[in-house]
Amino acid sequence: MTRGAQDFLSLDALVTTSGIGEDVLGPLRQQWGYAGVSSPSRKIILRYGSLAPVPPVAPVEVMVARMPLPVRVRGDELWLGEALHLEVQGGDVCLTLGNHPVPAEAWFLAWTEAHRAGGWLPLHSAVLMQGEQAVGLTGVSGAGKSTAALRLAGLGVTILSEDQAWVRPEDQRVVGFDQHLRAFDDSVRTFAPHLLSQAAGHDAYGKLLLPLTHPGAQATLQSLLVFGLSPEPSLAERIRALWDATGVPLTQTGRQATASGVGVLLRHLHIQGVTREDVLRVVRPRLGLDNWDQSGS
Repeated sequence: MTRGAQDFLSLDALVTTSGIGEDVLGPLRQQWGYAGVSSPSRKIILRYGSLAPVPPVAPVEVMVARMPLPVRVRGDELWLGEALHLEVQGGDVCLTLGNHPVPAEAWFLAWTEAHRAGGWLPLHSAVLMQGEQAVGLTGVSGAGKSTAALRLAGLGVTILSEDQAWVRPEDQRVVGFDQHLRAFDDSVRTFAPHLLSQAAGHDAYGKLLLPLTHPGAQATLQSLLVFGLSPEPSLAERIRALWDATGVPLTQTGRQATASGVGVLLRHLHIQGVTREDVLRVVRPRLGLDNWDQSGS
């Protein structure tokens, strides 16, 4: 694929642009411009234009960053108000921008659907990396995954992502898209005080923003540890845990690809329940840290 001056790679897609200014492209490139492969196999096309007529279907309310977002879906098309239209076209995805500003939440949902269509699964988990091996920590909000990630960061483990990662089911390749780890001040002082000087301010919820050292890094996902799940979950519990971690697909292609991807991961990914008390002990052997000092666990 020929790459233009403003084009960039995002996972396995070449993002091509037409008439899109740097005021729009800059933030998108910063958040989504992480390659998961050396050469792209499909395109995500960004362009301005007239949106396809909104179909007379009831909107679906999707929660993005704690904000309800009304979306209309028909087959492989979705509409985000009058701001953006997405259409899956074979292996490619076309994103058409209208004359209205696109909110950050709408961009997030559109990119998520664009990458689902390519067979990648979003993974709402903290991902811990040691060498080429990675472990995901997931659970409901407030379950303890960010605190566990902070404790592990204090012990020298690399944090690949806090909440936004992408996994390719066929080879379990996981790519981190987060730029910060978020934690409250007192937690940082307790578990990783050496990170305080690196903080880049606070987020809207009062948490410190701790820059991650390797945004866009990737590894092989070996395990998914789930807060609140039983230590030896049934098949039904493992299926539910994976769907909860990957979210709800919207387009027809996205639903098919997600169902297929979940099935592949179930065969190869170790899924286990953990608690706040035993998470560090469980992580250690999963990352091959047999000689790791367990005083922090």
